[in-house]
Amino acid sequence: MGIKPTARALRNSVLKGAAGPTVASALSRGVETAGQVGASAAEFLRVRRDPAEVARRRHRAAVRRANIWGAGTAIGVAGGAAVTVGLVRDGVTVSAVFALILLLALTVWCALGLVRALRTVRAKARIVRELPPPAPARRPVASAIRAEIARLDSYSDGLRELILLMPDDRSVADLRGDVLGAADEAERLLRRQANEFTLLRKTAAGRDVPASVQATSENLVAHIRYGVEHYGRLVSAATDTVVASAQLNRAVADLQPTTDRLRALSMGMKEIAAHARPPM
Repeated sequence: MGIKPTARALRNSVLKGAAGPTVASALSRGVETAGQVGASAAEFLRVRRDPAEVARRRHRAAVRRANIWGAGTAIGVAGGAAVTVGLVRDGVTVSAVFALILLLALTVWCALGLVRALRTVRAKARIVRELPPPAPARRPVASAIRAEIARLDSYSDGLRELILLMPDDRSVADLRGDVLGAADEAERLLRRQANEFTLLRKTAAGRDVPASVQATSENLVAHIRYGVEHYGRLVSAATDTVVASAQLNRAVADLQPTTDRLRALSMGMKEIAAHARPPM
């Protein structure tokens, strides 16, 4: 019976560390390795299911189909031209006429497919433009900061969902791009620091950690926690802004029919008052 990859990684890590100072340190390294293997698998699935990545894959597939239809159209046109030249040079034959009809049918069929494929490419390209870009890569990190990075993952996903709720306006689209660009840059910095901390933990595993390395690790953890906290505050502020904007839009939409009714009522009252005014 086969062993699952996560269980195999845990077993190998424990066996390799069994010769170390203590069994506890070997088991700790095994659990850490197993956690990182699981995080890598989850990241692979997340990237595969990311809406922006899915939209880009579908757009690339539509482009490939358009290229195939275009190649078929070009082959049909070239073949039809060659057969036509043969007819003019050698005279009309049944086989040549039959080949020309087949090539014309192929050309028309491929041309119609090309038109449909180009429409699909434009539609897929529009979806890619409307969706936010894919989130930065999420590499597995050490268990000491895994909770903070999990919060960062949640904030990043929430921000992308909020961006999709913003009004579809050109000025807002530019603002949306600026917000996402700044957020992604901050997220990449935090994840880079998390990777540095994870590398330090791996390097110092099972050894006496120097004071300078310990200080560097603590400094990285402090920066990560501070950055994640402020990232979350920015996402909360964006949430309040989007919700307030949506409520305002709904309020204006609800107010418009009432305003129209009041305007019509006012005009009706003025007309009634004009007819009811006694003659001079």
